[in-house]
Amino acid sequence: MVIDDDLNIRSALSRELRFHGFNVIPAETGLMALNKLETQPIDLVLVDIRMPVMGGLEFIKKAVVEHPQIHIIILSGTITKDVIAAIAPYRANILDVIAKPWNQDTLLSLIKAATFQEDIHP
Repeated sequence: MVIDDDLNIRSALSRELRFHGFNVIPAETGLMALNKLETQPIDLVLVDIRMPVMGGLEFIKKAVVEHPQIHIIILSGTITKDVIAAIAPYRANILDVIAKPWNQDTLLSLIKAATFQEDIHP
């Protein structure tokens, strides 16, 4: 799942991940993502921190309680000491915290390792 209120980022990430063989469910807000988690199995979430309606931190707090097996990668332009402190209780579910703009190859390698998917595009 890709959760970001920026349509360009959400679309670009979704497109890139689909190209590499992943099933992607986009969501514009944390609240939309929580609703989708109730009806669809999700293994990995890429989530921004600052979003309207329900931001990434609130999403993480709720998602981890309701879906303790979920893995999360935070992609954000807002990575502060406060954010790091706020996510500390959820580190078991958070695979990484990556600043925007991110390195596409690094992100893709992290996602593949998290999902045990081999590269299908040489």
